[in-house]
Amino acid sequence: MATGNSLAAHPARAVKTLIGPLAGRRILLAEDESLIGFHLKRILEDFGCEAVGPFGSLDEVLDSARRERFDGALLDVNLRSRQIFEILPALQELGLQIILASGYDDATLFPPAYRAIPRVAKPFSEKELLSICEKTFAGAPGEPRLKRPPRRTPPHAPPVEM
Repeated sequence: MATGNSLAAHPARAVKTLIGPLAGRRILLAEDESLIGFHLKRILEDFGCEAVGPFGSLDEVLDSARRERFDGALLDVNLRSRQIFEILPALQELGLQIILASGYDDATLFPPAYRAIPRVAKPFSEKELLSICEKTFAGAPGEPRLKRPPRRTPPHAPPVEM
C-alpha cells in the first residue's frame, strides 16, 4: 500500500527529482532556524538536489565547504547574529555558486561587493526558490554540470602513509 510520502503517490515529483535540471546537485544549506532549515532541505531535495545541512553557524558552513564538494550554496545572510559576508570570499574561492536568502530585499543593504549575488527575499515561495535555483545551480540547458574542486583532506586527518 502506497503512503502519502511514497514516490508512487507523487509520480511527477519522482520524475522531477530524477531527471530535473537540479538532479544530483550538491547544495550546502546554511540556516540557523532549524524548522526553516529542515523545510528548505526538503524543498531542495524535492527539486532533485542533494542538500547538505542545514548548518547554523559561519564556522560550520566554512568547515563543511572546505571538507566537502558542493555545486552551490543556499545561504541565510544572518546566522546567529553574524553575517555570511564574513566568509563569502572563502566560499567564492572554492568556486561555489551562491544564492543569498534574506529578510531584506534591498540589495543596497548588502556590502557593494556582494550586491550582484543572486538572492531571494524571505518569505519566498517554492516557485520563486525553484526559479532562482535553476538559474544559479543548473546553468543553461545542455550546459555540463559544474566542475567540482578536488576533495580536500580535513586538516585534522593524519597523513596517509604509502
